[in-house]
Amino acid sequence: MSDLALPVWAREEAFPLKPDVSPYGCRDEKGMLVSFDELDGLKKYLSSGKGKLAWIWVPEYRRLIAPEEYPSLVSTLKKRRRLFSEYDLQDGKRGLLLFGAILIYVIYSAYARGRWAAVGSTQTVGIAVMLFFFFAIRPYWLGLQGIKELRATNKESVASEISEARFELWLQSQKSWITMVLIGSIAAVGLVQYLTGGGFAAAGLVKARYADGEWWRVHTAAFMHGNPLHFLMNASALWYLGKRLETLGRWPHLAMVFCVSVLGAGWATTAWVSEGSSIGVSGAVCGLLGFLLVFETLHKPLVPKSARQRLLGILVSLVVIGALGFQFIDNAAHFGGLVAGAVYALVVFPKSSSTGRPIILKRDFAMGVGALLLICLSALAAIAAMLLQ
Repeated sequence: MSDLALPVWAREEAFPLKPDVSPYGCRDEKGMLVSFDELDGLKKYLSSGKGKLAWIWVPEYRRLIAPEEYPSLVSTLKKRRRLFSEYDLQDGKRGLLLFGAILIYVIYSAYARGRWAAVGSTQTVGIAVMLFFFFAIRPYWLGLQGIKELRATNKESVASEISEARFELWLQSQKSWITMVLIGSIAAVGLVQYLTGGGFAAAGLVKARYADGEWWRVHTAAFMHGNPLHFLMNASALWYLGKRLETLGRWPHLAMVFCVSVLGAGWATTAWVSEGSSIGVSGAVCGLLGFLLVFETLHKPLVPKSARQRLLGILVSLVVIGALGFQFIDNAAHFGGLVAGAVYALVVFPKSSSTGRPIILKRDFAMGVGALLLICLSALAAIAAMLLQ
């Protein structure tokens, strides 16, 4: 198979030329180089777990490669993975003690004060449950799974990881300016929200006021967040999913899917939950996930199977989060955004066996610019609403 018949991440030129500084070495995600004269030096460095591993270089290749591509590093990678699995187990054990104690205290406090049914107490308990899940149950489970997989790992299974390793490293190296614009928009609104004390009433999706004709709240509410944890969770998900969509589906579709998903999330929550308020970009994030689940299924040669399955893991996490925090998480908005993004992919991108990414047509460019302007105007409207409140 010629290079052009391969997906871009599998081609030789997908990775940069190796630096001419030493026979062996590695380059992390920030571009920092660590050089070694002998293979044993590289092995020792990797085995120690130092640095966040990205590319490596060796004499046999003229370009940087994924560590999984070099057979001599199989045992070294196993040691490294075992080390990080043990780290996960240790973090999980500490989390079970710390966040378990916090959860027990919060539940006891709410019960002892007779405020179990109060909204504030319910939200506090929900947040404590989510923290316990993310910082105790999840790392402990990942550690156990990592050690279990290592016991069953052989050279063939390591070789089978090459495609996903190359894909993730290639994806990591791609520029994603529109994703940065989206994150910058919610960060700017969040800063003004913090400085002004602006809340739901200013630009959030207050259902009663939306019903009275303030339709613009569907757009502005997506850029606001309830607390720093809410913002950080959404921003991290937006960074990964946005970068993936922008790289595979191209930037105009990222902007359009974002806008469509904001509308889908807003319409769903106003239709199914007629009271209260909603804020946050999670509905749009779910839309990006819905788009990628459908798009990558319809264009399987573009993405390794194992990397596609990672999206299913994100979907499962979304369901778990929704179940744990159902008292204060807008599951209707999540579902509406997810469906909107999935439908967009079904309508716009028919099934294909091509390994090439979509081409940006003039129509796509024009609509993408329009969607990007709508996103920026919505963020500015949220800021203006808070400053004028």
